[in-house]
Amino acid sequence: MLWYKLAVCKRELRRFQNITVFRRMAILPAKASSRSKRRRIKDVTSGDLTLKDVDLQDEKALEFKVKQLQEFTRNLKEQIKLADSKAKKLDLEKQLKTSADEDSILADELFIKLNSQSSGDSPQIGRPNLSSVILSTQSPLPRKLAPAEIEKRINDVSFLQACLIDKSRQNWNAIISKLYDTKERLQGIKMSVLKGWLMQNVKGLSYENVEKLDEMFLDAVSGDIRKFNVSMYECLFQNLGNLSPSPAVEDKVTGKMKYLLERYDKSRDYEDSNITKMSQFILNSCLKYSSKMSSHDNMEYFLNKFNCDYGIKPNRKNFTTVLQFYTKMGSTKQAWDVFDTMKFLSRSHAPDVTTYNSVLHLCNKEKNYAKALDLYEEMLDNKLVPNLQTINIMARTMATASADNISSEGKADSLRLLGWKYIHTLEASSILNRYGTNYYFTLEAMMGLAASDGDVGLARALYFKYTTQKYKELVKHWEGQPDYQKIWHATLDPRLFNHLLLAYANFRSDKLPILLGYEKGIKLRRNILNSVDYAGRYESDDDIRVKLPMLPIIDMNQAWQIMSESRALWQFNLEFGGYFNLRNIPEGFNEEILEEMAAGSKNMEEFKFNILQLISQWKLKLVNHRILNHKTVTTFLTIPVRNGDEQEFLLRLKEFTFQQHELEDYIERVFSGIRSIEERSVSNSGDESNALREKGKPGDNLLYFSSMKHKILADSSTYELMMKAASAFQDIKLSSDTWKSRGEFRKTATFQQLDTAQRVESDSRFATLMVQFLTGQGLLTDALAIVMSSQRYIKWHYPMIKELHRSLLEIEDSKSVSILLEIVNKDSSKNLEHCD
Repeated sequence: MLWYKLAVCKRELRRFQNITVFRRMAILPAKASSRSKRRRIKDVTSGDLTLKDVDLQDEKALEFKVKQLQEFTRNLKEQIKLADSKAKKLDLEKQLKTSADEDSILADELFIKLNSQSSGDSPQIGRPNLSSVILSTQSPLPRKLAPAEIEKRINDVSFLQACLIDKSRQNWNAIISKLYDTKERLQGIKMSVLKGWLMQNVKGLSYENVEKLDEMFLDAVSGDIRKFNVSMYECLFQNLGNLSPSPAVEDKVTGKMKYLLERYDKSRDYEDSNITKMSQFILNSCLKYSSKMSSHDNMEYFLNKFNCDYGIKPNRKNFTTVLQFYTKMGSTKQAWDVFDTMKFLSRSHAPDVTTYNSVLHLCNKEKNYAKALDLYEEMLDNKLVPNLQTINIMARTMATASADNISSEGKADSLRLLGWKYIHTLEASSILNRYGTNYYFTLEAMMGLAASDGDVGLARALYFKYTTQKYKELVKHWEGQPDYQKIWHATLDPRLFNHLLLAYANFRSDKLPILLGYEKGIKLRRNILNSVDYAGRYESDDDIRVKLPMLPIIDMNQAWQIMSESRALWQFNLEFGGYFNLRNIPEGFNEEILEEMAAGSKNMEEFKFNILQLISQWKLKLVNHRILNHKTVTTFLTIPVRNGDEQEFLLRLKEFTFQQHELEDYIERVFSGIRSIEERSVSNSGDESNALREKGKPGDNLLYFSSMKHKILADSSTYELMMKAASAFQDIKLSSDTWKSRGEFRKTATFQQLDTAQRVESDSRFATLMVQFLTGQGLLTDALAIVMSSQRYIKWHYPMIKELHRSLLEIEDSKSVSILLEIVNKDSSKNLEHCD
């Protein structure tokens, strides 16, 4: 076995002669054929590599030394990678080389001695050490970061190095500002130099620096717009198109684009103008920014402008941008029209993989799995190779469709199996390695499939792996003193957390996960679950500990575990990883402050405005509202409903939701109570007991108002969920309270501001749930009364009253059946009369 160990040692050293390291967050486990092993050799130093006390004939001792050498070389790789990511690369490389020389000599000594033992030769002298071999592979620092003319005008080589040496974080804004402040700017520099160095590389400019660059370009051509070439326009438009719209620059950017086009038109009017033809690239930049702005008008303006004035029609890339714009705006019909148009134009306009991915997103939104499968087959027929994003969208579409009873058409399990088939495709191929930056979408697809299947074990394992890894990465690369609130705010992902909550809601103790039904699924699930360490026993000693409040068990099989962990994680997410306690009263808020606010307000409306403004400030500072939204709250409340815990549902409902009319009534009572006490104290009336009762107990008002920071306003979906809970728990009181509360909600501005179609749709859904509840309670007369009284503005269809109809048939109430069917079929009867 000794020769084998020596061969391993040689192979490890040869492999690190050319090092390319990419950092990625692994989501999928290794291939099923490979076995994952834990790294047990840690913190190896140069002193550990000595052979003084090692018997070279002892096979186990020699094997241990080989493992130490492997770990030592891994650590060297990480040091080199860290050195490459720093802005001051030269200084860091010198420090690394100095600190690594001694260690590398000992590592080389170990390799030479091992080699000599196997071959019988004496150690060779003068062999290059390991550190020099590794450092020699690094790319040398370029001597010229900028043309000589630019370096001379900036006159600060260290400044250019700091701005340009790290290609992943080049700071062109600073360079443009520095050049703008020089006397010569870009005057006298050859156009070939500007094209080769500046125009092709400059990126990420702010709007102000785009303006400066435009002014310097004009200086370079002595203000003659006839010499302002298309390459300059492309550079300006590219940076304008990459800007993110905001109220401060949104109109300025669009205005600047139109102004540049007008300048171009003006330059063409000169007889001696030799400006080149307008490019398709500029059109795409205009469309790109218009899409970000969600502006139909700007999109239409630029399309017509380029078509009519320059004879430039949209190409494949332009059509794809327009299609993605319609998809984002929810204009599905227009999006499909654009896609069909592309297919029937020339071959140069035929949809590519990016275009197909865009329409597959549409299928995911529409839960149309059949259309998605057809498009996927169409891609293969057209010899298009699906990329990682395509596979992820297909898996997510299967998950989305399987979670909806209507869309799945009774094929939920089959759709999930098909979704996992796409995931296995990624697992079995090298596509994940080639596109590692898209790991998030693969994770989301896997969590979506696990959530729709109620596979809590897999969903929580994926969530734990992603969250812990991202937290460690952010802390490790945070510059300066870590701001843990910001770190947790960036780490905790609302979409993935909602998938985890859905998995909790869909959990059934008597149902096996679908992955356990076949061999590949069993291996995949087992590998992922076994790779998670909830207790943190095997974490490396990097002083970055992540303690998510998750039970230290691999899989769950009881409802109380679901309740406990879901609530703990919910609190943890809202509190930025536990840095704020939701139940604490915000600092500086007390009875005196509340009384001063009431005394300083002219009327109740002003007091209400001040209170709500204070609550909104707490919301921004003390609660993670990326997590607290209607979608996640609804899912969070669904968990106890699905798991049959009414008390937990009511507690969650009370703690994390509020109703508008209740808040307004409470504010009015507090304001009246405080004012009445002040008035009586001024008039020296002895009895203040009535006023105190109106004001409430000391501290109650503080607790109530401070609790509003982590509550969300109940909307139509909240009342619908409350009615579903009443049906699940057979709670008549809850249904009655929900009916009254929603009646108050219909009077609020929140509901009245909805358009007529939305109000009618909301009323229809709630009325259907109420009819189903009353039917389940045997109150058929009351259920029928709701249908009869609402027939003027609600279109009742048979699926909405199916249970009521069956119940009436069972008791043979023919008269009620006749009335019910007449209401349901009245539209069809009118249509028949019209046809006659």
